[in-house]
Amino acid sequence: MLELYHYGDSLCSMKVRLCLIEKGVKYNSKFVDLMKFENLTEDYKKLNPNAVVPTIVHDGTAIIESTVINQYIDEVFDGPSLTPKDPVSRARMRVWTKLQDDVIHPAVQKPIFNLLVKPNLAVKSDEELDEWLDSHPLEKSRKLFKGAARGPVDEAALEDARTQFKFVFDRMEVTLRDNEWLCGNSYSLADVAYAPMLDRLAQCEFLEVFDDYPHLQTWADRIRDRDAFQEMRPKGEERFTNMEIG
Repeated sequence: MLELYHYGDSLCSMKVRLCLIEKGVKYNSKFVDLMKFENLTEDYKKLNPNAVVPTIVHDGTAIIESTVINQYIDEVFDGPSLTPKDPVSRARMRVWTKLQDDVIHPAVQKPIFNLLVKPNLAVKSDEELDEWLDSHPLEKSRKLFKGAARGPVDEAALEDARTQFKFVFDRMEVTLRDNEWLCGNSYSLADVAYAPMLDRLAQCEFLEVFDDYPHLQTWADRIRDRDAFQEMRPKGEERFTNMEIG
């Protein structure tokens, strides 16, 4: 059976879980606790040298990078195809997934850090933070988390995120004006790639970025209505904001 190393509240983990569920692929869940820095252990880095989640292991071979993982899953396993048949639509799908990796994912990180991570860490005492961070192997990251706990919300970063969203959302709106999904009338890996941001931006209470995009909002409603999307979402105890540190 395929093994999935993942964290409940990781965007990239959500993306791969959604693909697996849409395909109907059974998997053995291997929880990697990012709050305990289990992704930085030597054992995990043997599977994924980038020290991030998710990773899948299939027939003894580790596959990394969520976009690559989803392409692999769609190629190797039975179930509904999530890749368009014609070459032009396939190319468009790959452009959308690249935009998600290169632009949307970094953009989402800014409200996550400022609107979720900061408040979650701000309530911790210095002693609790130090105890939690003692097990982190990188001094630079320890200082970053410590600064986040005590620093103000970076409004410039949030504005930059809005600009990045607009860059992609303008294009999505034009496409979705005439199409049900990002690659025409067939749900594809492109839609899978963008779906997790809906969960996370709602969690951040940052859905204002959709206000000027009625067709994008309709697409978002279709995504939320899918059973696979509801099953993919992390349960309450899997949210990093609900997990104890220190």
